[in-house]
Parts: sequence; structure tokens; C-alpha cells
Amino acid sequence: MWPFPLVIPVFFPLSLALMIVLLQPVLVAAAETADIDVGLYALGAFPSDRGLFAQGGNPSDIKISNGAGAGIKIAVFPHYLGNIVGIGLESSGHGSEISFSSPVNAGSAVSTNLWVFSSMVNLTLRYPGNAFVSYIGVGGGYSSGVLTHADIPGRSDRDFEGSWAFGSQFFGGVQGNVTEKVFLFSEYKYFSANYHWEQLALDFRSHYALFGIGLRF
Repeated sequence: MWPFPLVIPVFFPLSLALMIVLLQPVLVAAAETADIDVGLYALGAFPSDRGLFAQGGNPSDIKISNGAGAGIKIAVFPHYLGNIVGIGLESSGHGSEISFSSPVNAGSAVSTNLWVFSSMVNLTLRYPGNAFVSYIGVGGGYSSGVLTHADIPGRSDRDFEGSWAFGSQFFGGVQGNVTEKVFLFSEYKYFSANYHWEQLALDFRSHYALFGIGLRF
């Protein structure tokens, strides 16, 4: 049995925490010329059930389940831009499941696990405040859709297959300042990417709800 889906839920949050520890000296040094926000978050994913092309057809009973995951985001707001315009990096991942009736085997139920991982470059505009900071932004970058345990007739490999694609997103949210350095944040995000696998393609579209905690340097 392929261990991939068992390893991810444990490894991914731990790797994000390690990134924070390793980057901290660099962030502290850069804080003299910019505001730097670093945040860890949990996310809920609410994908659209549309956009699946499977085995030469478009199944009518597609279901892409909601999922949960985690992520990290780092944004730098230079002082010479008024601490309003920022550029940042973001990495996130979550699990889901795709199910439908096979177009080639009538009445045959088909399902596969879907893992979505993305690394984005974001442009953010924010409105600084004393208690709350609101922001909006757009981003683009690398995204991978990974299938595991694919119960799809005709596939030569049912254990694991990855698809790499360009992903894009737009988002908006608000930070609530707990202290001068610590904040909580909530965010809405819309994400899109087109994945292609053996006998399966998906125009992936999803809404996300994010809740997290961050540090300001």
C-alpha cells in the first residue's frame, strides 16, 4: 500500500513549522527596512463539482468532496511603499476526494483521493489599522494535483499520479492584532488550476476559508 496519504497529514504541518524556525534570523534582519508578516493557518476547501473530463466524457454525477489542510504565508511590506503594498510567498496543501460514475462502465462507481499542493507568489494591498488590518491580493505559481488510490477502470497505475500546472488565486482577509507582534487572521480565497492525469482531467476551482495565527517582525 502506498504510504503517501498517511505521511502527508503528519509531515506537512511539521515542515511548515520548521520553515518558520529556519527563516527567523533572515526575517529579523530584514525587519529594519520593512514590515514582515509570517503566518501559519488551517484551511477548509470547498471545491466546485464541475470541470471533470473522465475517460472520454463528462460524467453528470461528479462529486468533489470538501477538504481540510494547512499552509504558511510570508509577506514583506517595504517601508518606502508606506507599508501598504507587499509581496510574499505562500505554500499550502489539502486533501479531497473525487467520485463519479464511469462513462465506459455504466453504473460502475469510480473514486480517487485528490491532494492539492500549491506554492504561490502573492501581491497584497492592505489598510493598516491599530486593532485590525484588512487586505486583498492576487497570486500565481506552481500547483500539483496528486491522485492516490485511484479506483478508475483502465488505469495502469492506481496508487499514485501527479499533475503539475500553473495555479492562480485571489484573496481577501482581515488581521486582528493581539499584541504588537502577534496577530490572528481570517481569509477568503478563490483558487484555480487545471490538472491532467491518465484518463482524467480536472479544471479545479475551489473556495477556501482560512484561519491562522501570525508574527510581525
